[in-house]
Amino acid sequence: MQTYSDNDFCSIENGVKYLFARMGAIYGASFSRHWDGVDQAIIRQTWGELLGRYATYKPSMDFALKHLGKFVPSAIEFKELCSQAGRIPDKPHTMIEKQLTTEEKVAVAKAKGEAMAQIAKFTRKVVA
Repeated sequence: MQTYSDNDFCSIENGVKYLFARMGAIYGASFSRHWDGVDQAIIRQTWGELLGRYATYKPSMDFALKHLGKFVPSAIEFKELCSQAGRIPDKPHTMIEKQLTTEEKVAVAKAKGEAMAQIAKFTRKVVA
């Protein structure tokens, strides 16, 4: 089971930036030419939408980057590589315990005292 680490996660936008920087370094000029004539904002938005949660988890992206082929992948091909990396861990849910205010503590103590008084009434032994 994978453990959760905040450092492994990022926003979709930062994930796509990370991918494009890494693939630019891997494929060089062929990566830049691959997108000639296409608006960069549309490309990044489309990749972010298609990759979805995979673009937020760096270990999945790193796995896919290590398994790239000779040619620049499409977003769909890259997503398939990411899916082979395994399950993305869920963020653990931490319990947050509410601290009572002074007024709440007084109210709880008063209610407890009244409840104990009522219990005492019903549990007194009758002496004959």
